[in-house]
Amino acid sequence: MGKTLMDFALARAVELGRSWAWLGVWEKNTAAIGFYRRMGFREAGTHTFHMGGEIQTDYIMRRDIIGA
Repeated sequence: MGKTLMDFALARAVELGRSWAWLGVWEKNTAAIGFYRRMGFREAGTHTFHMGGEIQTDYIMRRDIIGA
């Protein structure tokens, strides 16, 4: 299901003339990170945020999509 949804989102982005897509994923969510890498996304930075009493880090992942 995840691949189907991602394919749809990327196709829609192409229809809208976008040249890249980005997303944020928690650094400890290794299953999601693996999926996004398989979908062609690569780490482009990080973002910290507060969750309850903790400071957590998201990876910002990016993928070029024009011509994909």
